[in-house]
Amino acid sequence: MSIAAQITNQLDTLTRSEARVAAHVLEQQQEVAFYTLELFAQRVDVSTTTVLRFCRRLGFSGFSDFQQAVRKELRSQPDLMEKLQRTAGSHEDETLIANTVNQGLDCIRQTFRDLPGAQIREAVERIAKAQRVFTFGMRESFALAHYAYTRFLTVRENVFMLCNGYSADAEAVLSLTAADVCVVYLFHRYTRQALRILELLKDRGVQVILITSEPCDRVSAFATVLLVCQVDAGGIKNSALAPVCLADLLCNAVAMTDTEKTMRRMKQCETLFQRAEIL
Repeated sequence: MSIAAQITNQLDTLTRSEARVAAHVLEQQQEVAFYTLELFAQRVDVSTTTVLRFCRRLGFSGFSDFQQAVRKELRSQPDLMEKLQRTAGSHEDETLIANTVNQGLDCIRQTFRDLPGAQIREAVERIAKAQRVFTFGMRESFALAHYAYTRFLTVRENVFMLCNGYSADAEAVLSLTAADVCVVYLFHRYTRQALRILELLKDRGVQVILITSEPCDRVSAFATVLLVCQVDAGGIKNSALAPVCLADLLCNAVAMTDTEKTMRRMKQCETLFQRAEIL
């Protein structure tokens, strides 16, 4: 079980000071791996005794034992240099093409093999019935959020992006309600701002359809519906093929929930295209 999952399981038992320690670990896991006990306590503004008590609640003998587990978990996630090295063996054109295609297809197959049908159906129902649909993603996930936005915009009304360029304005969240759905794309590595937006959405009761990848213990609690995609295709960068296919599936399924309503929407779009001379 990941460190984040262990923390999540203990949240209800933590004191207020220990909860601050937990929040810092979840947000700054890479830094925590190299803190001294004294520095950790100083950064969180708690006593070293509180930090030690927190570690023991998770089942570790002390801070050193806990820190070793954090470091081991971080090492299990390949960095960019490691991804380059594992790709280097297939640098010849034909091999690289074949590997890229096959690995991308494997991501798609694994995603749809493992995704529970009930969760897909729930996501579709919520998107179809929502008062408004927003899409959100930062950094590389911005492209996925924009792609999903263009899909849903064609098949239903009141679709928007919760983004300003490649970032997000926290103030925009204030207009969302429990009647709205936000489709969030969030993959490693998480940014603080993306996590803050998730927290704000949850605080406002917004329905969050979270499209992410394993391990997702750190963010799964923010999801109304969790849809996990396989994105590590063995290349230098994560593959977007599975999330893109999932967006297509959700779009098609939303369109089928009320074909007459979808037809009216698409006729409106076609009329607009003709008037605007969009060919």
